[in-house]
Amino acid sequence: MTVFVEITVSRHSDDNAKTVQDQIASLPGCVACHMVSGAADFLVEMVVADLQSYERILSEHLLVIDMIASIRSNFSLRPIKTNGALTLPE
Repeated sequence: MTVFVEITVSRHSDDNAKTVQDQIASLPGCVACHMVSGAADFLVEMVVADLQSYERILSEHLLVIDMIASIRSNFSLRPIKTNGALTLPE
């Protein structure tokens, strides 16, 4: 099961960003993490065995990070395209 997790940080500082980044990078099932612009601060791609596994990661690893203000989870229903070749426009 693939989950895309949007994470918003409550207190922005270099120290908080480093702490959140380190904790996100060490999450079980984290395959990619990006600092993004927009409503969220981080977008995390996770692969987990099932909903119960994600719930455990959410409650034991993410919800205990003080500087996280909000978490929004989006579950992939099915992949449309993955590992596509990168073709840059000229």
